[in-house]
This record gives sequence, structure tokens and C-alpha cells, in this order.
Amino acid sequence: MQMLITGKKMEVGDTLRAQAEERVRDVCQKYDLSPLETVVTFSKEGSPFHNMIRCDLEMHLGRGVYMRAHEETDEPHVSLEQAMETFEKRLRRYKGKLLDYKQKREASAAKTPASQYIINPENERESQGDNPLVIAEVKTDIPTLSVSEAVMHLDLSDVQAMLFNNVKDDQLNVVYRRPDGNIGWIAPSQNS
Repeated sequence: MQMLITGKKMEVGDTLRAQAEERVRDVCQKYDLSPLETVVTFSKEGSPFHNMIRCDLEMHLGRGVYMRAHEETDEPHVSLEQAMETFEKRLRRYKGKLLDYKQKREASAAKTPASQYIINPENERESQGDNPLVIAEVKTDIPTLSVSEAVMHLDLSDVQAMLFNNVKDDQLNVVYRRPDGNIGWIAPSQNS
């Protein structure tokens, strides 16, 4: 397993690095995980008078399954522990579904190639007409999933929205997290 522990706007000391490595290995052993890659990132956020330390944890479990968790506190060690607790809660909640998903997808893991663009809304005035200022273009894949699998991916990856190709009707669908905490689902209309 590749493990990367980094800091943004802060130095990650040997003690914090060792604690992060130990906690990740403990969770992998406890839940019998063999991730392809694990990334733990610590970053300082907030004002100069009140710094918060954010711990972002991302684990690539293979077959397009990414688990993410993050927490923000005053102390990096506490942020790490809370992020690991959140990560473990998600893992316990979806352990059975992850095993079923892995067994179902062994035979066919269809994905559609796509491009993902990152746009800077702050520099919108500098852009020309309807062409926004693009910061980055990333090649990505659109997975073919059922709606319940897409919701699982949305919860595990800790993102706000996910585009997927629906297995049932072979059309693009979106699942997203609503402001009230519920999950929304957008599907093309069948009657046109």
C-alpha cells in the first residue's frame, strides 16, 4: 500500500506522521482492507488569530471506490483521530455493501471516459463572454452503477454530487447531497 502523509501551510512532524501511519494500518488490519493508496493531508485554515487544523483522509480501495473523511479542530492529533472515527463509521456502515459491490463488479466494470474542469469563479471578470477561466482539466471516468451504489459512492467519497451512468436505463444520472441532508437524484425524463 502506498501511503502519503503531507501538510499544507504546515510542517508534519515525525510524531504526527507515525500516529497517522499507525492509525491507518490499524484500520486496514481491523477491517481487512488492502487499499491501493492512502493519502493523509493536514492543512492550516482560518485566520492568523484562530488557526484550525484540518485532516483530510482519502483511501483508494480499488475498482473506482474512494473513501474520504475530514475533520477540523485546534489540534492536528485530535483532527486525525476524529477523521479516523468518521472514516470507520462510514466503513462499518457500508462494509457489507462494499463486499457485494466488489463481487458484482469483478466481471464487468464499465466506465465512460470524460473530462472534468475546475473553474475559478473569482476571476470570472477576466474571462471572455461565456468562456469561464479554466484552472485545470482532468481526465476522469464516469462509472456505470445502480442508484444505490451511486449513493454509497457519494457517502463514502464525502462529495456533494456524483455523475454516473445508470445500469438500469444506460443514461447519465446525478445523485447529490441536498442542503437539508437528504440525497437528491436527477434522472432524464422518460416521456419527452
